[in-house]
Amino acid sequence: MRYHRRLLALLLALILALSSCAAIAEEEKSYPTNWDLSEIYPDVDAWNADYEKVMELIPRHENYRGTLNTAQGIYDYMQFAYLGELTQMQSRLALYAYLGYNLNPADPLYTTLMAKLSVMSSQESQYIAFVEPEIFALPLETRQELLADPLLEPYAYYLRRFVDPDRQPFSEETNTALAILNPALSKTESIYNILLDVDLPDPSITMPDGTEAALSDELYIRIVYSSDYDRDFKALANQTYLTKPISFVNTFTALLEAQVTTNWANAQLNNYETSRAAALAASDVDPAIYDMVIEAAHAGAADYQRYLAAHKRGLGLEEQYSFDLGAYVSNYDAGEVPYEDAVDEVRAALSILGEDYIAHYDALVNSSHLDVYPSDTKTSGAFSMQVGEEYLPFMLFNYVGYSTDVSTLAHEMGHAIYSRYSAENQIGLYSDPTTFTQEVASTTNELLYYTYKMENAETEDERLFYLENALYMFAGTFFMQVLYAEFEDAAYQTVEAGGSLDGEALSDLWTELYATYRGDTIKTYPDFRYQWTQIPHFYYNYYVYQYATSVAYAASICQRIVSGEEGAVEDYLAFLKQGGSMAPAELLATAKVDPLDPETYRRALDFFGGMVEEYEQICDARAE
Repeated sequence: MRYHRRLLALLLALILALSSCAAIAEEEKSYPTNWDLSEIYPDVDAWNADYEKVMELIPRHENYRGTLNTAQGIYDYMQFAYLGELTQMQSRLALYAYLGYNLNPADPLYTTLMAKLSVMSSQESQYIAFVEPEIFALPLETRQELLADPLLEPYAYYLRRFVDPDRQPFSEETNTALAILNPALSKTESIYNILLDVDLPDPSITMPDGTEAALSDELYIRIVYSSDYDRDFKALANQTYLTKPISFVNTFTALLEAQVTTNWANAQLNNYETSRAAALAASDVDPAIYDMVIEAAHAGAADYQRYLAAHKRGLGLEEQYSFDLGAYVSNYDAGEVPYEDAVDEVRAALSILGEDYIAHYDALVNSSHLDVYPSDTKTSGAFSMQVGEEYLPFMLFNYVGYSTDVSTLAHEMGHAIYSRYSAENQIGLYSDPTTFTQEVASTTNELLYYTYKMENAETEDERLFYLENALYMFAGTFFMQVLYAEFEDAAYQTVEAGGSLDGEALSDLWTELYATYRGDTIKTYPDFRYQWTQIPHFYYNYYVYQYATSVAYAASICQRIVSGEEGAVEDYLAFLKQGGSMAPAELLATAKVDPLDPETYRRALDFFGGMVEEYEQICDARAE
């Protein structure tokens, strides 16, 4: 039942959240900041014990061979394969291993566990190789009758592939061969992560006090976003930081080509004309949406350039570089926000969503499911992950204390609470929404946060500060992610046409796309051309466009909620509770959003354009 399958799906879902509990008293302002993996397993021996149990259960798939020709037979198999003890243990195993892996991708303990999960997935895929061929051997009319049985009605959306007249399943022999090959074909992302986060050396920089320091991601962010360093030093930091991948550009190119080639091979095996078509079909997304969001981004590029030009004028710069975007026209200084204060700020901003939503929020921040601060080995960035229904979602941050870190908390809470609502209100098959709708929930939270901060600003400068943050977030989520999507699509088209990726050609394309979207508003240093190597989302297979669609849809949802429109909050919560039980377009209709209506994207651009207009007026007034 596409059933390559559970482990692979679980591990992908990881990258992507409560029973109520009393909030910590305000005066204490102390929240847990580290994962407690012992909640999942007390030690690796316990993990291995469950692993052995799973390996003993996996052969039982064979017990259902020859029974999948009745509704009862399919129902019984679903209980065993996807809704019972086997799934629960596999979810627990994957959760523990992946969390540990993200604390240190080079730790041999967790790389070993991840390898064992790959073996488990491969072996299970071999045992279930008979499932699809057995069901598809039935005439289409018979399959339609079986899946219309009330017994299987709760699983109708999940099983829809079996009544698709165009679907051509693999034979059992082909499924077995693919299951054996899969572990060898799924290493690219992990190799990339080790190279990027562990092995790639940080360049050295001489700090203003004369000391030498390794220019890590954390230090670079501190320099660029801090008022403690002058512009000349930020320029030096930017130029130094851009040199980081240069010696490995050919390696990054080879890794990206390996990933693209693997995905293209899978698409062809599944009878798709392009990798993009296969990726969108996997999320049940209409292919027209991809082109619509690119068209919208091109239509809105003029407003994006207006924003960047206003920023340049507001700062009084003759030339503006990418690192300058970390500077504010506003004189407001938010300072470094302690994590405890960030939790309280986000809670206040999201309170517009009601008491039940905030109860979910409080349960999470008071759990040991947030790993907050950066470390030397920890995976960069931030994510929320829920595997199965047994645990609250886990979240990873690299919290430093800048305003963008606070909005990241709001963003990841959007993922986590959506996941939790889904788990509470849907069967296990639908408790893990696709990225396409997950990103809507997270981006809605960010827009609500910035809107709250602007509306509650005590001074004009403070309002301007959060307006700049909102513009930066929207532009980065919409225009930049569409840029990434075009870059990614071009890489796939090159391989699909029989070509090979070339690091310099990719870097030329990267430069050209930036010129298309940013015009002449931003200058870059020569080594900027290699920054495509630093985008891990290119290893997720047509992932980045979903950020752009998310902010377009979130803009509509946010506008309805903050305007106080009757039913807006209820519609949004109903959307969250639907989980992944329908096609994304149907789910979003619950929140009164239509992804296939061009007006949806025009409203999002109008939302952005309105902020740009206010920003231009302020910047021009300050420049006079």
